[in-house]
Amino acid sequence: MSEQETKPIGMGVAGETLFSADDLRGVMDQRRRAEHAREEALHAERAKAEQEQIKLLMTPVEFSEERLANFMRRVRQAAERGEHQILVLRFPSAMCRDSGRAINNSIAGWENTLVGLPEQLLHVWHEHLKPLGFRLTAEVLDYPGGVPGDIGLFCKW
Repeated sequence: MSEQETKPIGMGVAGETLFSADDLRGVMDQRRRAEHAREEALHAERAKAEQEQIKLLMTPVEFSEERLANFMRRVRQAAERGEHQILVLRFPSAMCRDSGRAINNSIAGWENTLVGLPEQLLHVWHEHLKPLGFRLTAEVLDYPGGVPGDIGLFCKW
């Protein structure tokens, strides 16, 4: 038997097998190691997915009149549902030059920390939507491990 297996030390009442406290601590340690290994694998999988997403979001996108018209349709539909904002883009905080610190702390100039597609969307907003009275805000949407995770860019009216 390996160290990690529980070894019975005898038979108890009604045929129940008896185990020592050390044996049970070993079982618990084995479970903790297995949980830790699962968590590490999940973390690695999420990190890989985030890197793929960042790579995709760093690729420039052409903003055509058709894209803008589709966006305005989404805005109108949201307004018809009684909403006053829509999520334009969700992206990892790693797409900010400061990992989302300025957004998390509501520091003026947070816009200057954006890179890739989020930065492109900021320029589209400045050029097309801000003159129409729309606002663009950003907020941290989650805090995995206690640090800013994904950021949401919201268009508000």
